[in-house]
Amino acid sequence: MTQLQAKTNTLEGELKKRAEWVELDCVMMIQNDDEYNAAIKKAEEVKSLEKGIEDYWRPLIHMAHQNHVLLKRKEKSMLGPVKAGLEKLGGLLVEYRAKRERLERERQEAEYQKQIEEADLAAFELAEEGVPQEAIDAVLEMKTETPFQAQPTQELRSRSNFKQDYIVTIEDIDEVDREFLVPSTKAHREAIINNARAKAIKTGGKPLKGFKIISTEKPQFKGAK
Repeated sequence: MTQLQAKTNTLEGELKKRAEWVELDCVMMIQNDDEYNAAIKKAEEVKSLEKGIEDYWRPLIHMAHQNHVLLKRKEKSMLGPVKAGLEKLGGLLVEYRAKRERLERERQEAEYQKQIEEADLAAFELAEEGVPQEAIDAVLEMKTETPFQAQPTQELRSRSNFKQDYIVTIEDIDEVDREFLVPSTKAHREAIINNARAKAIKTGGKPLKGFKIISTEKPQFKGAK
């Protein structure tokens, strides 16, 4: 272990030790001005500790972030052609499936049309043979009682599968149903609240439609001198 590593570990241990006692140390009775001033002094000491902890971790987090960015960039570069290849293959497979389904439907329609023509021919031959009209009508009714209905194309078997998907874009935001505009996640709700809070601060707490605004105070501590 180098001297720098030893110093770093010692500093981290000291900061951790001090941080662990802060919460209990901040439980104070404030019933007069002296106790108020003592609490302010304590808050300033804790603020200094907070800054010390942030200063300690900032370069380490920055280094880790830089490494993360570098690794993600390398990952993206490596995955780029892979994803492009999968997208091309997926497009070709979807195109083939659509063509296969279309050809099967055309085959079924041709088969259906052939059956109609055969029924017409059979009715004509029966008429030529002098068969009673009721029998001829029965043959002709068979082709009208069974309208064409395409049968599902036999599915190709594989470990991969295809699911229905949709491409959706917004054409007119004013026409979008409210259910899509209501925040559905905690992050979304917090973003809306933070935006409203920023506006409340800017306007001095003026009412905002749809929000409940309560005026309060938030301490802004400075570090100890």
